[in-house]
Order: sequence, then C-alpha cells, then structure tokens
Amino acid sequence: MMKGFRDLSQVFEQIFSATPWPTLMLGEDGTVLGASDESGAGWVDSSTPPDVPLRERSRHYLGLLRGAAPWRSPQEADSTRTQPSGSVVHERIHLRPTAWGSCLVVVDQTDLRELQAANIQTARLAALGFMVASVCHEVTNPLTSLHSIVQILRSEINLSQEMLDKGLGNIAINVKRILDISRRLMQFSRVGDEPRFRFAIDEAIEEAVHVLRHEGLLRKIEYHHQPDPTAMVFGNTGQAREIFVNLFVNAVQAMAGGGRLTVVTRSVAHTVEVLVSDTGPGVPDELATRIFEPFFTTKGDQHGTGLGLAISNEIAHEHGGSVELRQSPLGGAAFCVTLPKWRA
Repeated sequence: MMKGFRDLSQVFEQIFSATPWPTLMLGEDGTVLGASDESGAGWVDSSTPPDVPLRERSRHYLGLLRGAAPWRSPQEADSTRTQPSGSVVHERIHLRPTAWGSCLVVVDQTDLRELQAANIQTARLAALGFMVASVCHEVTNPLTSLHSIVQILRSEINLSQEMLDKGLGNIAINVKRILDISRRLMQFSRVGDEPRFRFAIDEAIEEAVHVLRHEGLLRKIEYHHQPDPTAMVFGNTGQAREIFVNLFVNAVQAMAGGGRLTVVTRSVAHTVEVLVSDTGPGVPDELATRIFEPFFTTKGDQHGTGLGLAISNEIAHEHGGSVELRQSPLGGAAFCVTLPKWRA
C-alpha cells in the first residue's frame, strides 16, 4: 500500500473525479482496488446505454496486456467488445504504474473509428468518381466527333466518294480510340491476376522492342540497349513487357522527328534497375507530379489515352517495385523502373 495516505479510497475518488474517462485502480497483484463507475467513486456516464461494470470488465482488459505480470508494465492496447445492448465498442486502454500498483484508463474510440472508416469510404468514392468522370470525359470526345461526322454524312444529298471515305476514316479512328480506352481500362483492372515466375528483365525489354519494330515505330529512332545478364526478377513477363512498351511508345512519340532511345539495365544490391532515356523535350517541372495520373496526357486526342504510365506504375507496384521520373543524361525524359531482384 502507498505510504503517506491513510485512506486510498480518498485518493482514488480525487483521481476519478478529475479524469473524464473510465478508470480502474489495480493493486500490485492485479486485483481491482477501485473503479470510477462505482457508487460515489466519481466518473459515471449517464448519457450512454447501460454497460458491464468496470470491475467486471477488468479481466477483459488485463487479457489484452503483455507480459507475465502485465499490470506492472506501462503499456497500451486496443480493445473491441460488445455491450449488452449489442453495440460494438472500440477502446484504447492505457496502463501506468503507481505507488499502490497501477492505473488503467479506458478511452472510447468508437466515434473516431467510425469517422476513419467514413473517411476511407469517402476517399474510395472520390477516387471512383474521379475515374468515372475521367472515363466519361475521354469517351465523350470521340463520341462527339462520331456524332458530328454522322450528321454531316446524313445531311449531304450528293455525297462524293471522297467525302464518304474521309468520314468513314474519321469514324474508324474514333471507334478505335474508344476501344483502346476500354482495353486499357481492362488491363488496369486486371493487374496482378497473371501467373508469375523467374525471368530475365532484358527478355521483357527485347520483347517490347520487337513490338515497336513490328509496328514500325523505331524506323527513325537510334536504339541502344546495355543489358545485364544477372538482372533476374520474379513476376509476369507479359506485364513487365507492358511497362516497357508504354515507356518506349511515350519516348518515340516525344521524339517525333527522330532521336535516340537508350536503355540501361543493371543490378543494384537487391534490386534491378532499368533506365529508359530519350532525347525528346523532356517533362516540364510543372507536369512532373501529374504524369502518372490516369488519363493525364500532353499529347492530344490522337496520341494515346493517358493510361500508359498509370498502368506501368501499377504493374511495377504489384511486382514490389516502382517507376520514377529521373533526370535524363540525354537531355530528354528518363524513367527508372525498379523491381526486386530474384534471389534463389
């Protein structure tokens, strides 16, 4: 017992009356010496439904603490329990040693948890709303163009073959754009679904280069690749190839009049880095923070959907890595793809 105090109950009463939270006083052996909700103790909350008395709840709280004699060590813990009314209560308990044993304070965090859950849900809805709005905006442009072309073709009485061919060509371009947006969104939503295995990252790079050569996108580009045979990763080759196809296409489009595309692969400690650099105009500082946003593009409606970098970044994250914008030694844009290195 605490020396200097003839009656501990008076001390407890003073503490109970001063604290706004339910409080338990524990002895050196963990027994309950006093509870703030007991008659005349001080703290009683009459605004909430009837609850189990604090003294009866002490076993629940002590069971959440750590150590052989947990009531002797200062610590905190989270509690979740159900009241007699059926309501779930989230609490944070704080235990501090005292001269007579310890003091355990119970702080109700139910409202805080509900607020946090509401904030998370709000954030999800906001993200969904942003995505839906972006999709609507991206699809509206080609649909508006399609509508205008169809109206023009229908209004012409003596429709020439040249005008018909031009109108059909524009229709095909806009339909392709809508289909491309749909395909990209499907890729964005399916990241992480494919099987994974060990492979050389340079294989994915060369496959991406083959795709661009097949489409004739590298005819005016000087391409250099510095491979690293030790750069092995664990993941999906097709998804990794998608990362580099997107980066290479962006670089080629930036270097519209021709230029140099350089790819350097290297192993760094426990990671693999691939630096993709071009001699284009680079990324302005004011746009650097936005380039990974879905549907953000500086190329106009005829060059992509603004999903390439967002998809590449998501694929890298699903593989435990990242895609970052770096300073290019060639003066243009440089993107560094970092992935965990495979270890046997």
